[in-house]
Amino acid sequence: MFAELEILDFMLPSGLLIICALSALATVTLAWNGVAVCTRLGLMDEPDDRKLHQVSTPLLGGLTLSAIILPCIVFDVLILVPKGFQQSLLFFGLVVLSITLLGMADDRRSLAARDRILLSMLAFGSVALVDPLFNVRVLDFAAFDLELGLGLLPIGVAFTTLCCVGLVNAVNMADGKNGLVIGLCIGWLILLATRAPMPIVFVIAILLAGLAVLLGFNLAGRLFLGDGGSYGFSAAVGLVAIATYNTRGTHMGRAITADELMLLFATPVLDSFRLTFIRLRRGQSPMSADRDHLHHHLQDKFGWPVGLIVYLVIALTPAAAVFVR
Repeated sequence: MFAELEILDFMLPSGLLIICALSALATVTLAWNGVAVCTRLGLMDEPDDRKLHQVSTPLLGGLTLSAIILPCIVFDVLILVPKGFQQSLLFFGLVVLSITLLGMADDRRSLAARDRILLSMLAFGSVALVDPLFNVRVLDFAAFDLELGLGLLPIGVAFTTLCCVGLVNAVNMADGKNGLVIGLCIGWLILLATRAPMPIVFVIAILLAGLAVLLGFNLAGRLFLGDGGSYGFSAAVGLVAIATYNTRGTHMGRAITADELMLLFATPVLDSFRLTFIRLRRGQSPMSADRDHLHHHLQDKFGWPVGLIVYLVIALTPAAAVFVR
């Protein structure tokens, strides 16, 4: 059975607004000094034949998440969140931090794809094993009125791990243009907030405060997320989605259903499946770089940032239509 968590009904406390403001202000300060900080830490992205930006750009997403946003979330959890949720959300912070640091290590010195995948599986598998809030044991599909049990605990852990690792890698593959991944994460979190239990909404609010600042600097070309940011934020969104799925609600007894989650993440995931199939058929590594991503085709057709708007509309509108019903 899924974790029987009720959606709590209470007002957003003023303390949360203060934490969000502090998170945003600290993110602005870090982003403003991003070149100096990231130069010292070896987190600068240098232009080359494949990377089209003109100047060295700080890879600031992972540092912002690990040094500012996650500490704010932990502070929020300790002072504002009911005790029944505290342990789970501290596990959430630990896993997101682990995935973020993995991405930052890849930013500094490219890691083998096998190592990244194995370490990601270890992090997601561990939290799925120890905390039922982050373990998918039953799939409830509203469109088919179908409940599909996954049986033994190891099967649920393996399925959950596969889904999380797949999402992280799909988002990372899509991270090729300014505003794309941040825009996706903002859209996903806003939609999830319409169904999430209030303690999870607190986490979403703090994530959104930092992401909103990063979006402005990213669209201006002042910073990139890097693998640290792409991995970390997508891991956070994935775990928030699973926690919301494992919350009681009015959709087959859940806050959201399995088919709604599939629709939410469909665009980057299906694009990654398409690219993996094409690359394998060509005899290439699935992790090889090219300009065959959906956002590349939209950029060629509409230019940028119009291509960004079209991508986000394609990715978020179907899910939005379902989530707000």
